[in-house]
Amino acid sequence: MAKKKETKPKKQAEDISEHTVLTSIIEVEPPEKQKAYIMFISGQLSGKLCYLENKETIIGRAEECDISIDDSRISRHHIKISVVGDQAIIEDLGSTNGTFVNGERVKNRVLANGDQVHISSDTIFKFALGSEAEQILLKEMHQMANYDAVTGIYNKHVFEKRLAEEFSFAKRKGIQLSLLMIDIDFFKKVNDTHGHMAGDYILQGVANRIQNALRGEDILARYGGEEFVVIMRGTDIKGAAIIAERVRRLVEAKPFAFEKKRIPVTISIGVATLAAGNMDKPQELLAQSDARMYQSKKNGRNRVTS
Repeated sequence: MAKKKETKPKKQAEDISEHTVLTSIIEVEPPEKQKAYIMFISGQLSGKLCYLENKETIIGRAEECDISIDDSRISRHHIKISVVGDQAIIEDLGSTNGTFVNGERVKNRVLANGDQVHISSDTIFKFALGSEAEQILLKEMHQMANYDAVTGIYNKHVFEKRLAEEFSFAKRKGIQLSLLMIDIDFFKKVNDTHGHMAGDYILQGVANRIQNALRGEDILARYGGEEFVVIMRGTDIKGAAIIAERVRRLVEAKPFAFEKKRIPVTISIGVATLAAGNMDKPQELLAQSDARMYQSKKNGRNRVTS
């Protein structure tokens, strides 16, 4: 009898132990951990979020690619992204124009959350992997709505909104408002000679140098292509011209270095100012600064016209 009493509790203990192990296995590995995403922040697929469901994803211009992009600067089979466990590896498949991660040309590389990948000057995407991927990409959606993907400064949409606000404020308060229109000289030649990735590098570098020459309250944005704009509250034409000249000199001062190539860059600037009710609409201020920028180009480039 004693033997039977000992056997029964032992069997119950084994059942409980087995049940506990099975429960813990189910709870340990949530499937969300393996999710990998890319979000296109520039180009034909801008705003598109892609979940990398397969272990290997081919991206290129060819129709048979997992993600096909109609961009002439992308090779037919441009890159492969392989997701294994908690790692994602990007591999350039011998593309013509190369693959750049955070501005650095790569052949193979383990991607990290938030890495920015250029496969052409038009097509850029951000990568995210793991349990925080959705949060990272939600933040990126906000970034896309307000900032330029290449330079990281305000985009044209934000500029137009801020110009309207600043123009209205200046008119109401009777203060002056200046605008700089800036264009990179011979930018097409940079792209044609050194490639579009070099062009993006120059855009980033010029934006940084302009920002470094401005005051904290000035508003810098990319207007489009190789054009930048600066809004300057409470600044007369003379003060704006002084700052514009400082910007011009800083950009010209030192050639940019891209993949061991030295690329000299200059800019042409036009300056216009709202003063004493000389304009009624912000478009007039924009048009005048644009006309003066073209005057700078006509007179030989690498100069300021106010």
